Amino acid sequence: MDQSRLEQAFQHACRLQESGHYRQAEQAYRRFLGEYPDHAGGHNNLGLVLMALGELDEAVTRFRQVVALQPDHAQAHNNMGVAYKRMARPQQALDCYAAALRCRPAYAQALLNVGTIYYELKDYDEALIWYQAALEVDPDQIEVHMNLAAIFESRGELEEAKKHRDAVYSRKAVYVDHACDPRMTVLVLWGAGLGNIPTEYLLPRKSVTRIVCVIEYARPDELARLPDYDLVLNAIGDPDVMDPALEPMARLLHTCGKPVINPAQAVARTARHLIPDLLGGIENVVVPCTLRVESAALRDALHALPGNRFPILLRPVGSHGGDHLDKLESKADVAAFKPWPAPYYYLTDYVDYASADAGFRKYRVIFVDRQPYAYHLAIGSHWIVHHDTAGMQHDARKRREEEAFLADPRQALGDKAMAAIEALGHVLDLDYGGVDFSVLPDGRVLVFEANATMLAHPEKTQDIYDYKNPYVQKIYDAFDAMLARRMAAARGHV
Repeated sequence: MDQSRLEQAFQHACRLQESGHYRQAEQAYRRFLGEYPDHAGGHNNLGLVLMALGELDEAVTRFRQVVALQPDHAQAHNNMGVAYKRMARPQQALDCYAAALRCRPAYAQALLNVGTIYYELKDYDEALIWYQAALEVDPDQIEVHMNLAAIFESRGELEEAKKHRDAVYSRKAVYVDHACDPRMTVLVLWGAGLGNIPTEYLLPRKSVTRIVCVIEYARPDELARLPDYDLVLNAIGDPDVMDPALEPMARLLHTCGKPVINPAQAVARTARHLIPDLLGGIENVVVPCTLRVESAALRDALHALPGNRFPILLRPVGSHGGDHLDKLESKADVAAFKPWPAPYYYLTDYVDYASADAGFRKYRVIFVDRQPYAYHLAIGSHWIVHHDTAGMQHDARKRREEEAFLADPRQALGDKAMAAIEALGHVLDLDYGGVDFSVLPDGRVLVFEANATMLAHPEKTQDIYDYKNPYVQKIYDAFDAMLARRMAAARGHV
């Protein structure tokens, strides 16, 4: 191949890649490399295309080919690390990033990627070191600022969190992630803070093009240039963080004319202090009384509670996953309690839900279009129960009980509790949401929370929890089918 034809063929493949036509780009790169097999850039770009297509093993092979040709190719080392990270192999990813930094010490993307490994491991101190190094090289990195904002918010440093969000979204608030084999395009309305619906698996990259719009920051000119889309997903799942987005969201939805998944008014009803009134009338459902109190008045409110209201649970608004959740056993604990920086706190009556075997069971059911799908069961020895800290990995009996719940939730919960869960899904009235709950000895359902922020993620293949994956896939399939129905109805093809 002469030099001019070589350059033309390579640039043609690059243009296909840049425009999101990944299948065509893959074919173009393969033809190009068939004639020029030692072109490092071609192998590197084909590796990137294969990552976009989800073909991670071959992507790694391509990046290895690059570093065999050019051992100091920092980008290929870094890209290989990204592929390993997506394969849930963090140590191999870190090794690749280290190789990239040996080739290019001031490589901002590799510094960012190391920081993100530690960020996802929740080693925030180490993540901060790497993110700061990345910003010293390139102060405008979007992902660094986004993750720093999340770290500072988790630490209660809200002004610092806002500074980093402003640094990102005031410049750009709309991002397009092209699918390689698109079946639909979804406009995802995102909140700048925590509390968004986890959409990574609900909207698969291979088949759904995502237009992510951080609605509270989006400028009119950005909204005017939105690509065409089929559906709108309101991904702001926590009503406590929704206020800044309500007005701009309403303006956009007033004119867009597209189906909306999880309308804001449905999400707003799921605030913790509103759930008792919303769900408390359902037969065989117990929803503990919850008060929303300004933090400045928190101690006075606690002192004013009668002694028989203790134990009581305290959590700052906007917190999830048990973060900053405290249990005060009596009024004597009030003096020692140190509130987390937050404008409001929730005070919830504690209900002892220990089972006859002294275990604490927390079930999660996901609702898709109001229908229940069993997602997980965690069994722990402490009243705060999370799947990853309950010791499930060390107890096959617990895992067998979880699998039995997933396979037949009605048999596991009993008819009374299952009927209550089914009714709860209809009253909750979310297109996507979930409920965390336990079952009391008398068969009633004790609700911990019910909202749209619920995560449903797959487990690693050949992991001890991979028995969950067929049931998780049912959730994704149901969500995908709902989107297809809504899209077809909007087009008049019911």
